[in-house]
Amino acid sequence: MRYSGGLSVNIFCARMYGLTLFVFLVWAIAAQPAIAQQDQATHIFHRLIPAGDTCASCHKVVYEQWKASPHAANSVECSVCHGETTAKDFAGKPALSTCDNCHTEQVAQLKSDPFMKGKTCVSCHQAHIFVEHKKAAPAEK
Repeated sequence: MRYSGGLSVNIFCARMYGLTLFVFLVWAIAAQPAIAQQDQATHIFHRLIPAGDTCASCHKVVYEQWKASPHAANSVECSVCHGETTAKDFAGKPALSTCDNCHTEQVAQLKSDPFMKGKTCVSCHQAHIFVEHKKAAPAEK
C-alpha cells in the first residue's frame, strides 16, 4: 500500500509521530522556565477574601498540600510567602528573595553552586509539597 506522496503508510506515520514528539519536547523545554520560580515575584491582583473565608476556601487542594508540609508544621501561613491579599504587591509566585528571609543558608548555597545556576527553590521543590531535608551524619574515619 502506498501513500500518495510516495512513502509507505508506516514510514509516513513514523515520521509524523517523530515530528509531533519533537514539537512537544521543544514546547515543554521552552515552557519550563516560565512556570518556575523567578528571581522577581510575579505580582497579581487578588480579590478581597470575604469575611469568614480563608485562602483554603478557594484553594482547597493547595491548602491540603500545604497542611502536610513543614511550612504548616511551623505555622508559616500563606501570607508569609505571598503577602497580604489586599496588598498591591501580592505575589502569585513569590521571588527567591522570599525564601532567603528564612532559608538564608540554603539560598546562599543554591546561588553559589555552578550546577544550580539559573535554578531556584521550586526548580527541585514544589511550592506547596515538599519534605524537610535531613542532614547526613558526618562520615566516620
